[in-house]
Amino acid sequence: LSQLISFHFFDQLTHTLLPNLTATMPKIFITNKSDHPQKFYCHGFNNNQDLIVKPRSKSTLTAPNHQNSGAIIAVHDGHEGEQAEITFNGFGGNDFIDMSNIVGAGGNMTIQQEGEPSTRKGDPLFMQNLRKAWKKASPATRDGLKGSIFTNKEGKVVRMGPIKEHPKLESFVRSFADGKTYIGVGAWNGSPG
Repeated sequence: LSQLISFHFFDQLTHTLLPNLTATMPKIFITNKSDHPQKFYCHGFNNNQDLIVKPRSKSTLTAPNHQNSGAIIAVHDGHEGEQAEITFNGFGGNDFIDMSNIVGAGGNMTIQQEGEPSTRKGDPLFMQNLRKAWKKASPATRDGLKGSIFTNKEGKVVRMGPIKEHPKLESFVRSFADGKTYIGVGAWNGSPG
């Protein structure tokens, strides 16, 4: 993999993350394609300091060295959402990227190696597809997902809670996003994930 990672965060078809893996210092480009500022928790990058990317703008993070692993998590109304996972110089000296919705969602996010769209992970239409699935869901399904899907006053889905805390949510999300982003429960509290 090249040492560039792009990360795109979309709100209604709007956000991206691209890791830029250069020969010296790996770089991560975060592009906010939305019309609002987007907050990200940075774990393992940016000195573990939160980052706010302005609307329709790009920020660049430099990893301290090639032996680095972490996550960049979009934050929606104070809740964790989609998560980009990045490892530089991991197993066998390889770089790894992944996208996950196990801690929630509130926007759309993709991640890819800079300039290599075939490496893209994530669903640029995740929230739109979640809203469509919710709208079509039976009353029994909606009742079973109480406390995991959050709507605004008009009934529009604005956020999804963590799959790990809502087992029924995993099969619901797989009905529209299977294979596009990691949506399992993850390795939590003794679970192998």
